[in-house]
Amino acid sequence: MWKAWLINLKKTKISLLWLVGLVAVFLTTTGFIQDNIEDNLHLLNKETKTLITEKNNRYFQTKEQPQITVITVKRLNKLTPKALDHSKRSVFIVVGQKGKKRNVQIFSTKDLHGAFTADTRANILRAEVNKLRSNNKNTFNEGLRFVFRACATRVDQQYQYALDKYDLTSAEQNKISHPHSVALPIALALAFLIMGIVYVLKKFGHRNISSPK
Repeated sequence: MWKAWLINLKKTKISLLWLVGLVAVFLTTTGFIQDNIEDNLHLLNKETKTLITEKNNRYFQTKEQPQITVITVKRLNKLTPKALDHSKRSVFIVVGQKGKKRNVQIFSTKDLHGAFTADTRANILRAEVNKLRSNNKNTFNEGLRFVFRACATRVDQQYQYALDKYDLTSAEQNKISHPHSVALPIALALAFLIMGIVYVLKKFGHRNISSPK
């Protein structure tokens, strides 16, 4: 009787271990371990939520398991997320909005500070600043998806993951790396235009002075 009880206990233990294992695999593959979306203002559309969920699900399958969380809150300042100090390998994109004003900020945990310097974060946000300020929900979400994909690209490069369809293209990365590449030709053109106007004014002014009365 005692022997039979031990056998049944062993079988029960094995069954429980299998059950725990299956639950762990389910949670890992479906991304139920952590919620990466806190849309308190209901600003995110379906396409944006799908991007956030699918990319984070891929991260759940890696050794490091980095995470990128998107949060929307009804305020413009004090956007630092509460989970920042006690998290690791995490990036937070926080959207603060009050009335028609909006503030988008990127935060990263200490172990990712090298990938998300102040200049890097500023360049990412500057690349799509007009869309991020738009009152049109779809346009705003386009800008937010770009910011998310830019953050994902930096994370993938940091951990040497293979880039996938959720990351930025080379052209989009250049847009961030060289934020003034478009402004420079315009500035040069304006400089040449001003020089031309000054030359013409000087030439006609000289003729007027030299002409007989």
